[in-house]
Amino acid sequence: MTLSLVIGLNEAQINHQLTSRASFEVIGLRGNFNASIKYIETRIEHLGLKCRVKVDAKGAIAQGGLLGTLIGAASLPASVVLATAAAVASAGHTLATYNPDYEIIKDYVNKKLKVIYKK
Repeated sequence: MTLSLVIGLNEAQINHQLTSRASFEVIGLRGNFNASIKYIETRIEHLGLKCRVKVDAKGAIAQGGLLGTLIGAASLPASVVLATAAAVASAGHTLATYNPDYEIIKDYVNKKLKVIYKK
């Protein structure tokens, strides 16, 4: 599936994509990554739709490679506690956003967002 591209926080293009119920990808978000996520989430909700925000964990793990694995193993005891807390929070978030209209997938490594229309 090829997604339309929006470069930077181009509000007109983002609004057009959302009102058209289209899936798209936002690239080039260097300085305003979190503000872009909040803007898109707010626009989706303003249209009376629901959204779920997720992290592209596969991309982050692939970028982390061996060094990430070693650091992860070194901090295993603390990670177990944090992972349990994160799993509980994630389950609550998933239930709160059950059957979303859009999913916003954050790719922190490449500073891009995938905004996927689900219905």
